[in-house]
Amino acid sequence: MQLHLEVVLFLFQLKVNLNLYLPSPGFLTYQLSKNEMDFIWERIAEATDPGKDPNLYNKQLAGNISKSFDMGLHNLEIINDIVFPLVREYEKQFSHILPFDSQVSGKEGYTRYMTLNDWWVNYQYQTEFNPTHHHSGVYSWVIWMKIPTEFEDQAKLPIAANSNANDKISNFSFTYIDTLGKVMEYVIKMNKVQEGTMAFFPARLKHSVYPFFNCDEPRISVAGNVSMYSTPSKDPKKEK
Repeated sequence: MQLHLEVVLFLFQLKVNLNLYLPSPGFLTYQLSKNEMDFIWERIAEATDPGKDPNLYNKQLAGNISKSFDMGLHNLEIINDIVFPLVREYEKQFSHILPFDSQVSGKEGYTRYMTLNDWWVNYQYQTEFNPTHHHSGVYSWVIWMKIPTEFEDQAKLPIAANSNANDKISNFSFTYIDTLGKVMEYVIKMNKVQEGTMAFFPARLKHSVYPFFNCDEPRISVAGNVSMYSTPSKDPKKEK
């Protein structure tokens, strides 16, 4: 009885001693309000207006998508009011692993600045896709504005129904390597419930968009990148 108790105590101590947490980045989601969605729809209409010479953005992107347009770096108050608080929330939620150089992290003696590098709208039509890729900058985000298909219906199509990868069709996916070196995938299922949802993530986190089929309407999404930089803080004593 005493020996059994000692073994149990040893195993309990072993579990506690090996309870180590290995850091890994994640992502945030945010649901846009009607006012925020209306603002972005207005910017999309402006960016795609044939009378205003729309700026095709395809050559700057990794995707096999026929129509992507630059949204322009003006009137950014509302989008900045969404994105910049998410930067601070990400740093709060994932403070154990931040996706930028220590100098940019706001260490003593430096002032940190955030800026929206670029943002664009994608019109993804059936059979088009985004291969696995990452973005520039420190943080990236995507907002699903219009999703004309339902994953549940797409998964029943002949191209997917008899496949062992039928959880991929039409969906958005993050790809990462776990601490044992295994390639992992986190899939976000695309359906109308996701309209108005933003995913916010480190720019270096690889992701992809699978094609959808049997639908003539485009999926419309908006994406962008955030950069950070820092400068030495001004010392009031030295300026006197």
